[in-house]
Amino acid sequence: GLFRTPSYRTGLFLDPKGRGGTTGYDMAVALPGMEADGGEGQDELFAETNKVFQVTDGSIEMAVDKADPESGEFSGVFVSEQLSDTDMGSKQPKKVLIKG
Repeated sequence: GLFRTPSYRTGLFLDPKGRGGTTGYDMAVALPGMEADGGEGQDELFAETNKVFQVTDGSIEMAVDKADPESGEFSGVFVSEQLSDTDMGSKQPKKVLIKG
């Protein structure tokens, strides 16, 4: 089946430089020099300084191997595919395959 995977960091999370989605500083202290002319360096820093909360799609397959009607317990296997975290939008996600 399909499911939605929220980022494990919310807007209140602050990165090591104090930047966040809803709280914290707009940019790290050492960065204004790269942005002095208002143009050069902007693209490079945009994703790092503009944090976003992302929700991505995933899929999972499950199979039940055994069931115990007396206790209500069951066992089985699953395979889940979803995207990794993006560090609040600053990195490209990777595909993650989880089996258990």
